[in-house]
Amino acid sequence: MRYINIKNILLPVGWEEKAQALNKQLTLAEDSDARKLIINNNPIWKDLFIPLNNLSKGKCWYSEALDVMSDRDIDHFRPKNESKNTDGIARADEEGYWWLAFDYENYRFSSQYSNQLRKDKFDKAKETRGKWAFFPLFEGSIVAKNKPRCNDEEIMLLDPCDENDPPLLTFDSKGKAIPNASALLEPRDRIRVDTSIKIYHLDHKPLEELRERLWDFCQRMINEIRSITSDPEGVSNFGRNRIKFLKDEIKKLTSRDEELSAVAIACCEHNGLHILTERR
Repeated sequence: MRYINIKNILLPVGWEEKAQALNKQLTLAEDSDARKLIINNNPIWKDLFIPLNNLSKGKCWYSEALDVMSDRDIDHFRPKNESKNTDGIARADEEGYWWLAFDYENYRFSSQYSNQLRKDKFDKAKETRGKWAFFPLFEGSIVAKNKPRCNDEEIMLLDPCDENDPPLLTFDSKGKAIPNASALLEPRDRIRVDTSIKIYHLDHKPLEELRERLWDFCQRMINEIRSITSDPEGVSNFGRNRIKFLKDEIKKLTSRDEELSAVAIACCEHNGLHILTERR
């Protein structure tokens, strides 16, 4: 997961005016059924598919995976109709964040596997997972009733659009998503990472295998750099050029535009090569 600054989105001409008009309709609606009808009949978030896609070069904002042969969803991070706890039971305190249905800052570009309910065909023992309508809060958290109060909610999911959240998640050499011990500031951070891995399907076996292959590729280049620099006869001009080439290749892998770049970053950090990473 990498930080996405959603304020950098290039909105189509007239989109904000459409959203404002629909928000006015929502405010004047008689009841929740009327609001749901307005939302379901006006999926204008679909008009932002390309602008949202461009912010991550087509990568899923949750998994950082790039699969050009699979569809992408536009997820409402705070669900637009109802919100469910981790047990799948709808929260009894509200009808979802309907007032964010047409707010582009609530949209997240997601793979269908991370967003929709899916049963893992590679591990049938796992329960059905996917972001769907899940938006669990820690016990005792307030429930926002307007946008300014969203920052006061104690949410259990990592948000790729909150620059403090992506660094909480990292990976090991086997491609498994794990809490980043060096970034965790309180016990709740670990709970948030574990909850996100489960709900976003970040422990999907093919995804772990893809991460492992990338880690191995990055590690081989790091090992070659160490081998060249450890030559007792010193580093030749050819060796210095080779090191420069390898470093440039590693930096490319950690670039935010690259698929699974956070895995390459994790590999570099594991090897103490923070200077080669682009964490933000």
